[in-house]
Amino acid sequence: MSWALFKANIRNNGLIWSIMTCVFIMYFAIILAMYDPEYLELMDQLLALFPEALIKAMNFDQLGTTLFSFMSGYLYGFLVFLFPMVVSVVVNHRLIATQVDSGSMAFLLSTPNSRTKIIVTQMVFSFVSNILMFAIYTGIGLFFAEVLYPQEMAVGPFLLLNVYAMVLYLVIGGIGFFFSVVANDKSVSLGFGLGIPVAFLIFQMLSSADDDLSFFRYLTLFTLFDPSRVGVDNLAIWVRILIMIGVASILYMGAIMVFRKKNLYI
Repeated sequence: MSWALFKANIRNNGLIWSIMTCVFIMYFAIILAMYDPEYLELMDQLLALFPEALIKAMNFDQLGTTLFSFMSGYLYGFLVFLFPMVVSVVVNHRLIATQVDSGSMAFLLSTPNSRTKIIVTQMVFSFVSNILMFAIYTGIGLFFAEVLYPQEMAVGPFLLLNVYAMVLYLVIGGIGFFFSVVANDKSVSLGFGLGIPVAFLIFQMLSSADDDLSFFRYLTLFTLFDPSRVGVDNLAIWVRILIMIGVASILYMGAIMVFRKKNLYI
């Protein structure tokens, strides 16, 4: 692993990572402040004003009555897909495809660093950027929850839920990383790296919106992410986590194998 390259990645991606992490935390705090057991029925009445298909598509029909179930339904049912996805897609696109396109990769390959060392460094950074985001978010989220609602948050399920979401983003990161290596053009890399997760999200929303469209759940990996089952069927959650770890491993290992043999045209 090249620490010089790792530090350069921090400089190149630190700003967008910091902004999106802060936005993610801000939304958690806003939604957390909205929780009030006395007004949950009023919120249900407000949501009833929207089309039922839209509510189901965004998974807002499973808000629950406890702080944990409220947060898992409101934030992790839909919004959790948006903010970290931006970081995951953009960062992984920049790690390989952008550097090849800008000529930076030619400089890296002219150094004593081997291709394996370079690609492993980029892979480690991809992992760390996702894991660190969720670690910071989880810690601050628990702090906010304890300050606003002492001892109401179910800590164990909340930690498991964030591990679950983090692993999902390792899969999304693996998709972006793989196509960043495979594509010969950065627009193709970004198109597939962003297009596939967005397609997964659309298919997931369609499958939830209407029973007649439920077959779409077989076309998206997001089917593996079901926050409503955390704390209810943890064995199934761990099985899904292991499946997603396997998918992420295949994508990252595949990217390493391709990069080691690929003609980069630089």
